[in-house]
Amino acid sequence: MLPLINIVFLLLIFFMLAGVLAQNPPFELTAPDTAETQKAAQLQRQVLAVAADGRLAFAGEPIERDGLADALADWPDDKPLQIRADGGIKAESLTGLFTALRRAGISEVDLLTRHQDP
Repeated sequence: MLPLINIVFLLLIFFMLAGVLAQNPPFELTAPDTAETQKAAQLQRQVLAVAADGRLAFAGEPIERDGLADALADWPDDKPLQIRADGGIKAESLTGLFTALRRAGISEVDLLTRHQDP
């Protein structure tokens, strides 16, 4: 019979290898810094990623801006859409994205940032 600690370590290794914690976008992102964060909110799997050059990905899959409404058609009305944008994106690009999201029926968004100590 195996000691209990061996079983615990085997389970730990299994869950570390089998679990997916978060979907990474198919391109490199550098999140903007912020001094305030909400610790209660966790990242969810369905995040809209925006690259500095305007490329989009939703839930880890690249999408075109024209297909944004179709990709978000099942999004619940009471849940804010989380957006992970590159820190180097221009404000005009975000304004255009917010307009497209409003047309797609998204009324509230959370812009995800990286915490930076002041």
